[in-house]
Amino acid sequence: MYICIMRSLLAIAIILLLGMSLSAPKRKSFVEVSRDNPHYLALSKSGEPYIPIGCNIAAVSSLEDMEYYLKKLHENSGNFGRVWLNSEGFEIETKYGQPDKEKLQRIKKMLDVADAYGIKLKLCIESFRHISAGENKWDTKATLHKSNGGPFNDTREYITTERGEEEFLRRVKLLKEYCGDHPAIFGWELWNEMNAVAAPTEDIKRWNERMLSRVKELFPKHMVMQSLGSLDSKHSFDIYQHTNSLPENEVSQVHRYLDEGAALEVCQAPMDILSADAIEVLRNIDNSKPLLLAESGAVKPNHAGPSELYPRDSLGTILHDVLFAPFFSGAAGPGHLWHWDHHIRKHNTWFQIGRFARAVEGINPIEEQFVPMRHDTEVLRVYTLRGEKTLIAWCRDVNSTWRSELKEGIAAEPIDGEKIDFTQAIGRKRVKRVEFYAPWKDEWTTLESNGIVALPEFVRSAVVKIGY
Repeated sequence: MYICIMRSLLAIAIILLLGMSLSAPKRKSFVEVSRDNPHYLALSKSGEPYIPIGCNIAAVSSLEDMEYYLKKLHENSGNFGRVWLNSEGFEIETKYGQPDKEKLQRIKKMLDVADAYGIKLKLCIESFRHISAGENKWDTKATLHKSNGGPFNDTREYITTERGEEEFLRRVKLLKEYCGDHPAIFGWELWNEMNAVAAPTEDIKRWNERMLSRVKELFPKHMVMQSLGSLDSKHSFDIYQHTNSLPENEVSQVHRYLDEGAALEVCQAPMDILSADAIEVLRNIDNSKPLLLAESGAVKPNHAGPSELYPRDSLGTILHDVLFAPFFSGAAGPGHLWHWDHHIRKHNTWFQIGRFARAVEGINPIEEQFVPMRHDTEVLRVYTLRGEKTLIAWCRDVNSTWRSELKEGIAAEPIDGEKIDFTQAIGRKRVKRVEFYAPWKDEWTTLESNGIVALPEFVRSAVVKIGY
């Protein structure tokens, strides 16, 4: 045990020394909603844009595992991750009333490592759905049940009583004591998919109304937010409307998956369409906040497990669409894949995160005041962001989808000779430069154009950037 601890501390020390090369203002800044453009996020010290590029790394068993993921994110230009604090490696109370100080210190060390790598972590405080007898599981908080010395009979009692709220805040205050105002914290997410909790929807709504502001009081320098389950049926819209309309919910988030068992047909659409549609739903609820596709990916019907498509997706085509489609639909960042272990680590598709980062490098969405729009052609869905000085568009092959490539085994065909007319979007502005990025080749090319762009050959998708 002593050797393991020393090895971990040594690794952290090395990482911290390496991290000295990172920009100090970025490492010491907090993430906040931009004061100049509330659709995007910014760093508190400089006001420069912060685009959260990364994925979920929610449930890991050790600090060593977390170091692996943070290092991989850093190596691929990532700056963001999402962590569940009730996962095996970071649960701070496995016996009621007996906080685990070692776990609290581990969370602090995790934040120090993240900070050294220039990564901000969204910390999800709770994720359980049931309070019952037995042992803790990812969806069960047995610690709080009366049979284990806790104060509650079930989850509804926890959600609806003053005692329950104080117990939740007791947990948050412990985290405050150890994490304080750590700059590596992206923000605090109160609960994972809270509408899946075993309590009536109206009780959950009232809890959110009260608790978002109470957690914000404890962490005034950090953003607070809430998450809900996959937006895959009509009955989900009511609580999405309520929760994302709350002023205290600072970032509007959505979860949505490719799910052939889902009630909504859009959940079986191509990945870019289902991702873009999720952002459009959020925009229609409240267009005054940053929007994020906070969980996505592909699952077996009705969320029975990771999709059987993943073993065939060694190139990360699903991940690619999850990353690109939301941002180019007006979100504050790319989408964040859930299957960090089952897909990204297994197939080593980290490079897809780096390709998205390269595609948006140098873009300042705050200053651009981007307006999302579409410029589709017969063979491309063209997701366009029109800005003050720049138009940037992601072009997606309509014939290459998860169904054709991964289910039917039809390889994506190269697209060549395609033209897109951006002249109406550009208006009377004089085109200064046109650049083309092929993310599947990782190549930028400068083009000649007056607004009608002739695209070089590419596969699956491409990015066009027009400066004026």
